[in-house]
Amino acid sequence: MTRHFNRLAVAAVLAALAALSWWLPNALTPRDDLFDSESRHDPDYIIENFTATEMDALGWRKHELRAARLAHYADDDSADLIQPYLVQFAPDSAPVHTRADRGRISPDGKEILMQGNVRVTRGVKGADPAGEVQTQEMRVILE
Repeated sequence: MTRHFNRLAVAAVLAALAALSWWLPNALTPRDDLFDSESRHDPDYIIENFTATEMDALGWRKHELRAARLAHYADDDSADLIQPYLVQFAPDSAPVHTRADRGRISPDGKEILMQGNVRVTRGVKGADPAGEVQTQEMRVILE
């Protein structure tokens, strides 16, 4: 009886060691998606105190975007802005200035959602009157 018990004990230990030798490398190998920033909503880059200017085909400024901070996210290709300041230029018209506490740029880069203490101002140019708008949220479509 002791002899059968010893064989069973040795077989159980060998089975446990075999299971452990299979489990241990799998447990210690990091999963690919664990460190993949594209599967999580983490910024892949951050820019502080920047100015970006877009020009038209003739080299005239279309708009200029400034912000205290931009954080870009690879998972949805969006970007969050802190203290965005947008100036839009149009021929024969006064520039339009838009400021907010924060903003979010769409993945295609054609829209900015301005949020928190949004203030839009335009000066006088020619017959165009000046104006000012204040709101808590505004979507700006860049052309």
